[in-house]
Amino acid sequence: MRKSSLHLRRITVSAIFLSLSLIIKSSFTFYVPMFGQNGMSIGVSGIFSMMPGILFGPIFGAAVSGLQDILGFILKPAGSFLPFMTLIVALGGFIRGAIWMLLRNKSSMKMRIAVAAISVAMLVSGVLNYIYLSADGVNASFYDNVKIEDVNIEGMHAISKLLIQRTINTSNPGKNLETYIFPVTAGLVGSALFGLILLAADLIISRLFLKDAQKGQTMQMLIALLVSGLIVTTLNTILLRETIYTSWKALPFAAVWIPRAIEEILGNTLKAYFMAVLLGIFNEQRNLKELMI
Repeated sequence: MRKSSLHLRRITVSAIFLSLSLIIKSSFTFYVPMFGQNGMSIGVSGIFSMMPGILFGPIFGAAVSGLQDILGFILKPAGSFLPFMTLIVALGGFIRGAIWMLLRNKSSMKMRIAVAAISVAMLVSGVLNYIYLSADGVNASFYDNVKIEDVNIEGMHAISKLLIQRTINTSNPGKNLETYIFPVTAGLVGSALFGLILLAADLIISRLFLKDAQKGQTMQMLIALLVSGLIVTTLNTILLRETIYTSWKALPFAAVWIPRAIEEILGNTLKAYFMAVLLGIFNEQRNLKELMI
């Protein structure tokens, strides 16, 4: 197949996916208020806007994701249009496609072992951090019980020293300390447990519902979607806090980011399996398979 014809067919397929995404986003996407703002959107349109990046690479992923954000706003405006938000969404599409290209041919078993090892390491770290902080008396009320000038970190564990050094000279040390404690304790443990649950679910779903051609790439798909999704959510949360949702600045960043991250994780986990099925269909059709990277 000539290169120009190949690019034209890829653009055509991408346009079809973009159209499906816009139709679904306009009709079946719902916005959930969070702290007085439209903080989260619930829908499945992302399945179709993500597919070009998986099928044809990061450039197509960035282009379709960016166009979906712009055209989606035109068809169904929700709040203010932020050009930087579009750039972040396009960046997410590029990262998703790049991660998929990097991982798609990796051994599924090795990927599961890597996720399991990372999850166990995070679990152990989170539990040890909780034990060390408790032993040193470092908690959310630490600065309420001791004067700042009397704080002595000698003899404390490394994690306690690190958190105190990062917060003691800030404008609101107590609130900042509470914000830091969560990710290094419950955040690590929760992420580790989610990783282990995800592994178990992947094994069960792959065995019961996916064909042999689809089983070998579900973990890679999950990683590509979750990593890119969390990067986009983090950047979006920062942008919204600093621009139109200034009321969020009165809250700890974790309080705003965690619900959005949970929605992103759960949504992208479901999308990954639907996309694995679509990818399997492409692989089974010779005319479509030859378009793929």
